[in-house]
Amino acid sequence: MTIALPRLCADSVLTVWNGGSVIDMAQPDAAVVCFHEIANTLSKIARFNGRNDGPALSVAQHCTMGAQAMINERHGTLPARLFLLHDAHEWILGDLITPAAQLFAKRAGSPQLLDAIAQCKAGWDEAIYEAADLPGPARWTNHQRKLLKDMDGRMLVAEAVALFGPGAAAKFPRWNRPKTTGEIKPWKADRAEREFKNLAYRLIGEDRILQQASLSAVARALR
Repeated sequence: MTIALPRLCADSVLTVWNGGSVIDMAQPDAAVVCFHEIANTLSKIARFNGRNDGPALSVAQHCTMGAQAMINERHGTLPARLFLLHDAHEWILGDLITPAAQLFAKRAGSPQLLDAIAQCKAGWDEAIYEAADLPGPARWTNHQRKLLKDMDGRMLVAEAVALFGPGAAAKFPRWNRPKTTGEIKPWKADRAEREFKNLAYRLIGEDRILQQASLSAVARALR
């Protein structure tokens, strides 16, 4: 049984989905979450808006390598589970990079715009983590929140250096290289999707992933 989550706004904001179904983006709902779709979508969203030469480094690869680094550094499996899904809201909301969001807020003269973006992400985060039977961000401990923020930042710098060269590190504070499994080199989309799925099966459970895919299909068919 899923928990009713608060609406993000009074009006419906509809988006067309696979099979022609329609999802209201303003209503976070664990029932419509499908981790197979998340893996597929994130494998095609580029970090840094794909500005690097050559293949893009996907959000799916970022989440997978960061989660594995959590394990390699012995932070435990729960933080790894949480990190794997920390950008999963981009499956439905897309990726608005932080500098662009800051630009829009400054242009509009409305710092509240950044709060609104954060609230929309948080709403769908709660739905996604509920679907995975994991605590949503509102229930994370301060230690868990710090671990994820630190790993996200460390992965950001490591990816920037890998894609743009050592000089990119000078633009960020001092950082410790995450203990990734292998070098950070862009994966093709099919590999990124496969690696994300495989780690999700390990960390969340294949039965849970498959059950949620079935529940999602039924929920959408009824809309």
